[in-house]
Amino acid sequence: MGQTAKLVTVKAQLLLLVALLLIGCGSGSSGGSGGFSSRKNAGSESTFRYALANNPTTLDPAKVQDVDTMDLLGNIYEPLVRYGEDNKVEGVLAESWTVSPDGMTYTFKLRDAKFHDGSAVSASDVKASLERALNKNMASPTAETYLGDIRGAKELLAGTSASLSGVKVVNAKTIEIMIDKPRPYFLGKLSYACGCVVPAKQGAAEIRDVKAAAGTGPFALETFSPEQQVTLKAFADYHGGKPQIATIERRIIKDASTRLSLFKSGETDMTTLEKQDWAAAKGDAQLKDQLKFINRPAVFYLLLSAKAQPAFKDVYLRRAMMMAIDRDRITQQILAGVPTANRWLPEGINSVAPEAQALAFDPAKAKAELALSQFKSGDKVPPIEITFRAENSDAKAAIEAIAGDLRRNLGLTIQPRSLEWGAILKARNRGELPCAFLSWYGDYIDPQNFLSMLLTTDASANFDKWSNRSFDALCATADVEPDASKRAQLYAQAENIVLTEVPRIPLYHQIDGVLVNPRVSGLRYNLLGSLPHDKVVLK
Repeated sequence: MGQTAKLVTVKAQLLLLVALLLIGCGSGSSGGSGGFSSRKNAGSESTFRYALANNPTTLDPAKVQDVDTMDLLGNIYEPLVRYGEDNKVEGVLAESWTVSPDGMTYTFKLRDAKFHDGSAVSASDVKASLERALNKNMASPTAETYLGDIRGAKELLAGTSASLSGVKVVNAKTIEIMIDKPRPYFLGKLSYACGCVVPAKQGAAEIRDVKAAAGTGPFALETFSPEQQVTLKAFADYHGGKPQIATIERRIIKDASTRLSLFKSGETDMTTLEKQDWAAAKGDAQLKDQLKFINRPAVFYLLLSAKAQPAFKDVYLRRAMMMAIDRDRITQQILAGVPTANRWLPEGINSVAPEAQALAFDPAKAKAELALSQFKSGDKVPPIEITFRAENSDAKAAIEAIAGDLRRNLGLTIQPRSLEWGAILKARNRGELPCAFLSWYGDYIDPQNFLSMLLTTDASANFDKWSNRSFDALCATADVEPDASKRAQLYAQAENIVLTEVPRIPLYHQIDGVLVNPRVSGLRYNLLGSLPHDKVVLK
């Protein structure tokens, strides 16, 4: 065969190969997936796929404190109660409960439920789980905050007792929990992850691997490859009925653009967008109908820690910094129109508005306020390091704008520093961050969660230790006030102090922009986020 003939034959073979490849990668519609590749959806008919933006910080409900990991573990472990779709407390492992007339004793009747290891849930498991979370050796970063009202909690946390005097096993299906004083929000606190129930045999050892992760949720942990993927499988004996889907696949993808690309190509079924991507999604003929917006009770703020940076003890410096930041420009032009925080509490948390409002952007007044400080001018203020989440483009863009405003309007020396999310949490917990871009998401629907729990002097979540005794007194009174209207008024007065003293600079309240593939139905939400996925159906 001549050389020309050989070349023709090779070209023909190559063309045939290309044609076959194109046929194999056809982009026809697949079950209403909006034109996404049918090949990418092949074999995923019963697998719900959405990425994790970070490596899970823990596999243990007693240790978790971040939103992303909480969403993962919420499908594996369950507490006695939680907030339902109507934003009211409903039973999970508790079938029913009663509260004593003095508001200090809660008696729970347990439903029939099993752990993922097949053992039945009993009141002894509930008691052991609460004691485990509060055990000094567990070193839970959240147990004191959410379970510390239970009688005997302080002794457990101090290591002077091995049991909770305020928890009594009445029988296998009945448990009694006594708290230190009447607290109208106590059931909401029990819904937090550290209140989840695990087998008593787990003891105080931290849950670190798949084998130890035995919860009661609709899905069991099947695989965990750090920095790669987490897989959950449906729990056939789930007390609420076997889930509609077989598997949840959570690939760990830290880059936001990669997460979006995976959704567009049909390799994931859902993704939360960075705010900078909202406009493009709204303008995309295919994506716009798949974009959902979900209001969240959260405040994003700039931490000003006098513990780590003594300069922030000066209230005039704090107020000057707030008035020097053009928060409306950040929320409207950089963060796609999220609501600027004109008060500390998000919408839906307190019906009574404070008399004060967050200090408005005013460079002239900011300079005048700084002149009243001990520093007098920006060049006398020590350099301010602002830490933000390295993998979050919204945080980076916001901090760049904030740094520019503070330099330009006050002459401050600002040093932005990016840090991995887990490292930020650890540094925050130790009170080591002088200034940081952080957020507080509501854990239960009550103003106590955003005020007393976060900002009172002795609150375990007040890592930077801002202190105002008038604020403390108002919160202490409101926390135990049985009259809902009076409570709301007291919290509004406390919020006035926060807005005037500016211990932290409120920036904006949260809206999540989420893309959901049309093949997904049955997602459930409340104000606090998504509910477990046992009702999810895939087409």
